[in-house]
Amino acid sequence: MDSKQIELARKFDLTNHFFDFVDRHLMYPLLDNLVTIYDVKEVDNLQFNVLKDTYMTKELKELYLSINPNEKDLPTEYLNRENDIINELVPLNESTKETLNILCSKEIQSNLKQNKIENRELIKTRGIDDDKILELYKFGKLQYNRGDYVMASDLLNNFKLLSINQDLILKATCGKFISDILSGDIEEAKNEMINLRDVIDNRNYQGSSIDQLKLRNWLIHNSLFIFFNENDLKKQSINGNINLQLLNMNEIFLSSSYISTIEASCPWILRYIISSVLYTKDFKRLKDIIKAVEIENYEYNDPFTNLIQNLFIDFKFNKLNEILNNIEILIEIDFFINHLSKDEFINNIIELIIRSVLKIYKKLSINQLFKFVESNLCDLNKLNEIINKSNELKINIENNIVSLNDDENINNPYFTVYEKTKALSFKSNQFLNNASINSI
Repeated sequence: MDSKQIELARKFDLTNHFFDFVDRHLMYPLLDNLVTIYDVKEVDNLQFNVLKDTYMTKELKELYLSINPNEKDLPTEYLNRENDIINELVPLNESTKETLNILCSKEIQSNLKQNKIENRELIKTRGIDDDKILELYKFGKLQYNRGDYVMASDLLNNFKLLSINQDLILKATCGKFISDILSGDIEEAKNEMINLRDVIDNRNYQGSSIDQLKLRNWLIHNSLFIFFNENDLKKQSINGNINLQLLNMNEIFLSSSYISTIEASCPWILRYIISSVLYTKDFKRLKDIIKAVEIENYEYNDPFTNLIQNLFIDFKFNKLNEILNNIEILIEIDFFINHLSKDEFINNIIELIIRSVLKIYKKLSINQLFKFVESNLCDLNKLNEIINKSNELKINIENNIVSLNDDENINNPYFTVYEKTKALSFKSNQFLNNASINSI
């Protein structure tokens, strides 16, 4: 990227917004992604500061020596931390070993039931009381802090199954959720996300409304690591499957309680909702997105919200070329969006623009259409390819005129009213723009 593109990438980088919502262990890969637009040493410094209060001494040492190439080891305060880890790890390992062996025994496994109270009575006969159960939580928290996410997930899960302390169960569920994401067990993380939503979205939520809002904010940000999981997206793309996880995200984030939270607390999440809707061609959601963008435009905007604003609200089609060039930069540098198939994503965006423009102009030549989408993302060959592949566009080979293939909508009164209203809105905007220009 040239200096102007890097400046734009930094302007629209959202990493700073995630610090308040994302666990520090998950911030590490987000920061690692910044090396394309920031100096490596600057990124290393950020990563070191994020991890400096954890027990991940190996990673801290690598970062410290990268930042300070003349040093041979970590400062004393961090070296002493290794002794602190051992002093905590050894006794917890010993004290939980017997508990875990009992829980894994055939006798206990064969007698476990769905009822937690009965299970607690069963293990109590084997000497596992609340103190022993609490040790599982403490050990799981320690293992998480030192980066053993698989072990942390297992310990926190055992704690959840046996504890009746609701506050700690919620914390353990959050910890297991993050542990499963970091260990790559996305299916298990999805299960924990369901468990968390059962708590957060419950009408009889036990905490305060502020706590509920904070927890929903936390889940929105951290769940992006599931919805935009690179391996899952690649598998579905290779197999030609519908991206169910992104469709699920569209449904959740655009539900009333979540979109209200997003509008009130984190409007930058609109970037990911718009990206997901465009990528999955879940265009029935556009109405809700347009409404949200219109509400939040005064507070937040980026190339994706600008696309919606100019395509469906202001009808400023002459700005689309610049917006597309800016979108290309975000596709390259945004940690989550970068996991999407670039070609598929671009094709869907260009096709949506063509369809929207043709709903206003009805028929345009290839060259006329190209004026709206000419950018780094789309040349004339790309445009022809998209038109030829689309089932919703048709081209007259004799004169190269493109129009919508919308015969099925001709007798649909709703469609007719919608299109007339949209065209009227477009003409009104044109009139107001011309009036503004003439008055200058």
